[in-house]
Amino acid sequence: MNKIVLLSLLSLLILTPNLWAQEEDYEDWSKDETKKSLFFGGINVGGFFANKNTAIIYTGNPSATPYGISYILSIPSYKTIFDTYFQHPYAISEFPQNPSYSTALDIGVHAGMNIGDAAAIYIDINTSQLKYEQTFTMAIDDPLNKSPEPTYEQIPILGEEKRFNLNLGTQLNFYTAESSLAYFALFGNFNSTKMERNYIVINNREYNIIHNAAQQPSDNPGGIGYGAGTGLGFKYNLTENLLLDLNYNLYYTKINMNSNLNPFGMHHGIMLRVIWN
Repeated sequence: MNKIVLLSLLSLLILTPNLWAQEEDYEDWSKDETKKSLFFGGINVGGFFANKNTAIIYTGNPSATPYGISYILSIPSYKTIFDTYFQHPYAISEFPQNPSYSTALDIGVHAGMNIGDAAAIYIDINTSQLKYEQTFTMAIDDPLNKSPEPTYEQIPILGEEKRFNLNLGTQLNFYTAESSLAYFALFGNFNSTKMERNYIVINNREYNIIHNAAQQPSDNPGGIGYGAGTGLGFKYNLTENLLLDLNYNLYYTKINMNSNLNPFGMHHGIMLRVIWN
């Protein structure tokens, strides 16, 4: 994480030494009245759609962690609480199926430098809070349910994960009009992932799932990854210096949760930028 932060600071120093200083070297946007400065910067707000490749780590399955759901149910200090809640013999019937993340809010900053009228180089630094929200099934042998089958109860299992993405890339314009343009983007990606929480909820009480031998939440899975991506965007001038940038990005990146779970995969992002140019 320190390496990515250092790289971010160095990149910003290189790309934006006078980002909010005086504006100079104005050029035509599309050979008309609209002008732009050499440097630009702004904010990003959008949605991040992570793939499900690493979501399996939040399922509480013994294959994900030896301290998952089965372990929690076996802890002597909890067993009395669970016995009172379920009232009858109980067992895990099914772990979460098709684990995946919810769509996450993606926010950050954007800065870069125009290269003539047809291209730009830029940096994005974005962060998102991913959430895993699913259920597992408990089978309760209730003799009063008047059925040969047990009573099934869905129990919530949740996870929280922080993702940090740093993109360094270029934008190439392929359409230009009086107050708008469309562009194609290519970028490299560095990312940092950190599990923040993983827990189940029984009778409105939370029970943490641990993912390390020391059983310390501070040692939760996470690591540094990398990759690349491409995208499309549309910029529209609100004023001479203020513009909106609506864009879509396709990522192909490695997400490093631990030594056994660090897959490459595709992710998607839709972003609205407000840029001072």
